[in-house]
Amino acid sequence: MEVTKYELLLVSKIDSADALVSRVEKVLKDIDASDVKLEKLGKKTLAYQIKKQTEANYFVFNFHAQGSTISDLGDMLRLEQEALLRYLITVEKKRKLRKKVKKAEEKVVEKKEESKPKVTVVTKTSAEVKVKSAKKDSKVKVSKVSNVKKGRNKK
Repeated sequence: MEVTKYELLLVSKIDSADALVSRVEKVLKDIDASDVKLEKLGKKTLAYQIKKQTEANYFVFNFHAQGSTISDLGDMLRLEQEALLRYLITVEKKRKLRKKVKKAEEKVVEKKEESKPKVTVVTKTSAEVKVKSAKKDSKVKVSKVSNVKKGRNKK
């Protein structure tokens, strides 16, 4: 069978949180879960009371296991009614990129490789600029300016 990555979120009572975590770790070992990581999110205030509790400890387990063994874990958690307020088991799905996204990424890579500078920069010394401006001043032509404003042309 295929091994899948799972995430288990536990919401437990404050007074019996450590005992619950040790029992869950034992069950994870029994079902041959690998790469078990525990993250303690800490004590948080609940939005509403659950079993007369206003605060709870949150724990997140990340692990790899076979799909057939998850039902055993769920059965054990359903029996932990005294210490456990809520639990949630989720599967991390592998996402496949759509064809359009892959093609767009390939085009971006190709454009980066093909891009060449389209502008060439020419530097001129100040002496060359003065010589050219002197030639232009001698050949200045006066052009006639019309009094027609934009948008007011009448037909």
